[in-house]
Amino acid sequence: KAFKAKFGADKPTSDPMEAAYVSVYLWKNTVEKAQSFEVKAIQDNAGGVTFDAPEGLVTIDGENHHITKTARIGEIRPDGLIYTIWESPGPIEPDPFLKSYPWAAGLSG
Repeated sequence: KAFKAKFGADKPTSDPMEAAYVSVYLWKNTVEKAQSFEVKAIQDNAGGVTFDAPEGLVTIDGENHHITKTARIGEIRPDGLIYTIWESPGPIEPDPFLKSYPWAAGLSG
């Protein structure tokens, strides 16, 4: 809302803009939970930290520090905007190391 108020309702935001915005607030929330700026304290307290982002609720996974979020597939239309054509029923747990996929066994060395 603040972006559109400043730059105009016809100006779209982008995925990188939203990701940067979310990252800053996740970091802020983690620092507040840790009550510290120390790296180790932040790492130890990151799990379970949430932020109600423009895309929906995101949560930092305590095991791998990736985020749980809703997946979406979009279609770029002639106006240049991306329209959601599918989304997961809810947030999806991260699996950055493909541990839950038997076909990926041995890929990470």
